[in-house]
Amino acid sequence: MKKSLPNDLLIPEVAELIRQGHTVTLTARGNSMNPFIVDRRDRVVLSPCTDAQLQPGAVVLALTDDHRYVLHRIVCRRGDELTLLGDGNLHQTERTDTGRVVGLLTAVIRKGRTYPTDGAVWLRYSRWWRRLTPVRRWLLAIYRRI
Repeated sequence: MKKSLPNDLLIPEVAELIRQGHTVTLTARGNSMNPFIVDRRDRVVLSPCTDAQLQPGAVVLALTDDHRYVLHRIVCRRGDELTLLGDGNLHQTERTDTGRVVGLLTAVIRKGRTYPTDGAVWLRYSRWWRRLTPVRRWLLAIYRRI
């Protein structure tokens, strides 16, 4: 039986496990990372990370300035300050800092198949998706109709 917990209870426990060096796998919730991570279908693997890994392009679970946990891509880093944007979002960014990053996305599990974020498939799609930002609105509209 699957059990669903609210983020305010679950994420602090996940953060503690990751701080202890564990890798955690969760079922994805929400649509902000469409089309790469799909709500309730995909599972995400989160791992501890180093400061050097927190660079644009990396996907992180972090506590934002407005006290929400999000799993979004880093789009800009200035010192310890990070700007995050979900792949399924057009303009809504969040701010956080490196100290509030809970974990780094290291793999996505979709339909039993694992896609490591340092693998060729994930890197290729991620690179293209970031380059397609100017037309993302239309691509997302098509995706949502499929």
